[in-house]
Amino acid sequence: MAGAGVATRYEIAFSAIEALGLSNNIRRRVAEGKLAVEDYTNLAMAMRFLGGALNVPFMPLRSMMGTDMVNLRRYRGDDKLKVIDCPFTGDKICLVPSLQPDYSIVHVQRVDKLGNAQIDGIVGEDLEGSRCGKKLIILAEELIDNTEIRTRPNQTKIPAMYVDHVVILPYVAHPMMCHDYYDYDLEHLMMFHKMTRTEESWQEYLDNFILGVDDHYGYLNLVGWENLHKLKATKPWGY
Repeated sequence: MAGAGVATRYEIAFSAIEALGLSNNIRRRVAEGKLAVEDYTNLAMAMRFLGGALNVPFMPLRSMMGTDMVNLRRYRGDDKLKVIDCPFTGDKICLVPSLQPDYSIVHVQRVDKLGNAQIDGIVGEDLEGSRCGKKLIILAEELIDNTEIRTRPNQTKIPAMYVDHVVILPYVAHPMMCHDYYDYDLEHLMMFHKMTRTEESWQEYLDNFILGVDDHYGYLNLVGWENLHKLKATKPWGY
């Protein structure tokens, strides 16, 4: 979104392509003055999601205390965070504003037609993120019957009562991975990272893989189903 020019503000904790390095598009847009970024730690963002899910205005934490992230404030200014004296201990404590976005989008492995969503593997902050938004969109690899959901109730991390919309799209996380479904497409990731180094090559990627296809299936056709099938996860490792 930053590379395509449709985002002008970005509140993040981390932005990189795993071991390949930081996001070239974000770095370039920030340097151009076209993208304003407000930095938080991973824990701080997770706590902001949790605060939104709990419907409280802020969350206390010690993360970022003693670092420049407390002093580095951009478009949020003083509203990025507050450092106060704890009313109970007198110690300094950091408060971060809760997040309640218009939409939360969460990727899962399976969902039924009611919206009960199952997640395999590490959930990260998906649980908090799924509950903090005003509306929740589930992106799922496959649609399964409710009877199958009931056979594995422990994997239903997001109950239907939280879900507003369900979208079924295979390989929707590509070129990233999906636990138990497919591995990273390292070849595509390396190509993407290389092509984002310059504006010219990034525009070529954008025109071919995003703007040049009609929909997600057009993208998958361009990537190639034979290549996608090679990414199928190996059990029991999940990748």
